[in-house]
Amino acid sequence: MGNPLPIRRMLSVLMCFMLAGCASTTLQPTTIPATITPTNSAPPTATFAPTATTVPATPTAQPAVTPSPTPDPDADYVPAMRPGFGGDIALAGNIPRYTLDIWLMPASRVLTGTEHIRYTNRADAPLSDIALRLYPNFPTDVFGKGGDVQMDVTGAAANGQPIAPRYTAHRTAVLLQLPEPLAPGAATTLAISFTASMVPWRDGSWPLPSYYPMLAVRENGAWRLDVTRFADHVYAESAIYAASITAPSSLTIVATGSTIAATPHADGTTTHEVRTGPVREFALTAGTFAHTTANAGNVPVHVYTARGTRLDTAQIAGVAAAALADFDTRFGAYPYAELDIQLLPYEYDGGDEFPGLILLYSGGAVGPGTRYVAAHEVAHQWWYGIVGNDIYRQPWLDEALAQYSGIIYAEDVAGPATASAYWQREVVRRYNGAHADGDLPVGWAITNYPSFNVYYRTVYGKGPVFLRTLREQIGDDAFFSALRQYYQQNRYGIGTTAALERAFEAAARQPLGPLFAQWVGSAAP
Repeated sequence: MGNPLPIRRMLSVLMCFMLAGCASTTLQPTTIPATITPTNSAPPTATFAPTATTVPATPTAQPAVTPSPTPDPDADYVPAMRPGFGGDIALAGNIPRYTLDIWLMPASRVLTGTEHIRYTNRADAPLSDIALRLYPNFPTDVFGKGGDVQMDVTGAAANGQPIAPRYTAHRTAVLLQLPEPLAPGAATTLAISFTASMVPWRDGSWPLPSYYPMLAVRENGAWRLDVTRFADHVYAESAIYAASITAPSSLTIVATGSTIAATPHADGTTTHEVRTGPVREFALTAGTFAHTTANAGNVPVHVYTARGTRLDTAQIAGVAAAALADFDTRFGAYPYAELDIQLLPYEYDGGDEFPGLILLYSGGAVGPGTRYVAAHEVAHQWWYGIVGNDIYRQPWLDEALAQYSGIIYAEDVAGPATASAYWQREVVRRYNGAHADGDLPVGWAITNYPSFNVYYRTVYGKGPVFLRTLREQIGDDAFFSALRQYYQQNRYGIGTTAALERAFEAAARQPLGPLFAQWVGSAAP
């Protein structure tokens, strides 16, 4: 039974994967299995057909009606935001909006779906095509994960006009040639139908991150279509989602955002209505779960685990809530109404972060390693989720910040002894490896490192050492002021090394270019 998802930002307390054999990142063309045919009824096709309206031959006089207030189109999305942050939805402006309809069919291991994407051309030149990433199609990564499922686009249209999708980038993307160029500032609505195979996790649950065609990032007049066997894959801009997920009623659905309604059907399925605020991507998981809730102020943290795993959800809920509350103060307010975590059994401790949803892996009983990873993954809600970054060319921005944030949590909450133990185990050991690797800059693109192992030791080891060195040089007040400034200025956007350096220089009121050049390398624009 294969693993259904690539283990993206895996923090192992073991070094079993630090092998030279994991170094290859060269891609070979992959064999594509036959198109999947769902056994259940297919979703509606991705076309826009106006509904015919019968007009009476003789108009009938109607009584005067008092105009009612215009309904707020964003009202359904506000429950997904923390009180006081509902206005972020309107302020997000013309970022993409997805309407997803997904059907889960575990018996046949098939997912089908349709999506409508409202997309505005924010570039300064007309667009002739639009690219969508198919992240489930990425090849097997350095951990041996992935490569065992396939997603296909079965139909596409733009403003009601059919488009023939063209696969590219090792079938991890489709290009949609628009019927006519999309002018700067103009919008189009894409309609897509798709199908995918899915594979359960060993505990019987169905983690399904990024399981839909997702807009690629447009940069410098081209679509970013990177493909890698490194563990990190998703590079995306923030968007707003309305999702309807239909699944067997025996399954609990946990997803990015908040569930605002659930409607059972006579055929034994239930449709779950989910809404989000501005988020980096949309993820969901399904299973028969037990769960525990802890609160970080007015934000509930729900921790789920498949019934029978006997993993300690209460312990993780407490750690995650404490970390969220700490980072809320240190970095800036968490804007979403809740945070969900699925705790899964594995060989070692690690995690994958998605906006509002974390997949956390425990190697045996929940222990110090799992607790540290929980804090690290909660920090990714700030560094990757809310403040994005180019995970291919500047991966240190989220990974080194999240790694050091786990130490900050330990200092603030768990106590100095725990913080010291975490620092030695999670940082110093890896930094020693990075030094032996040649003491390379932490700010390189993933393709610049000779192997995944060198990248891992450099970013996860040397990266936090640089941040601690910076903190010691400019002082705590300036250090945390800079992080709050970087967070506020890049919320829901894409942060860069240069933007982070500017934030630190402004807070410290001193030039820091030489220090950044020494540790990070040349700052990218």
